Amino acid sequence: VAMGSSAVTDVLSSYFGDVNEQVANVCETLRTSMQLRRGYNAVGFSQGSQFLRAVVQRCNHVGPRAHTLVSIGGQHQGVMSLPGCSPDGGLPCTAMQALASRGAYLPFVQSRVVQAQYFKDPWNLDAYMAHGVFLPDVNNERDNKSKQYAANLASLERFVMFRFDDDDMVVPRDSSWFGFYNGTALVPLEQQRLYTEDWIGLRKLDESGRLVRASIEGRHMHFSQEWFEEHVLWKYLAGQGFRQRLPASA
Repeated sequence: VAMGSSAVTDVLSSYFGDVNEQVANVCETLRTSMQLRRGYNAVGFSQGSQFLRAVVQRCNHVGPRAHTLVSIGGQHQGVMSLPGCSPDGGLPCTAMQALASRGAYLPFVQSRVVQAQYFKDPWNLDAYMAHGVFLPDVNNERDNKSKQYAANLASLERFVMFRFDDDDMVVPRDSSWFGFYNGTALVPLEQQRLYTEDWIGLRKLDESGRLVRASIEGRHMHFSQEWFEEHVLWKYLAGQGFRQRLPASA
């Protein structure tokens, strides 16, 4: 779904803008699409993964209905540092992380810089919860939780999450699987209240076999068209029945 009126503005919208407004615009575009009135499958690349998840959580009950959501290299628990800066990255990374956290939660930045809207500093969670305009809401972390978010995500036929094995762009890389670094250790999804209390429907999906976690060799967003066709298109979207109807040369 294009977010701008031209190729240039579409790219700029990946860096600047209000994510909540962008999600609302996508919901409206989908709602008025006659081609998608029977539903659709969606693939999110990098930050598009959590943005499409927000579309599902906020709008799936309105329609059209998403059937399968595929996330490739998403940041579902946000990012806690700059690309290439792991928690043990030394003094330069520590200094850059502190500077990023100080600026990310300013209202001016939150309303205009896309990446700031999913920045989750484990050492400054109070500011994240108080001032984060996107991720705390879409992950249903605040006290006033939306039951609709959980019902909508759990209505998916399948939610597939791919993580890049050598990802140094997404910190921590396991954010692609909802892993969260709490300041001292990585906490997997199953050990978080997000899962145990099923804030957004992930536990329901998992217990019914509809939550898939898969790995991709290599760094962030490094994959071929052949890999995508084999491991995403045919495996999760088109299905074997559709594949068999295609000409042998396709």
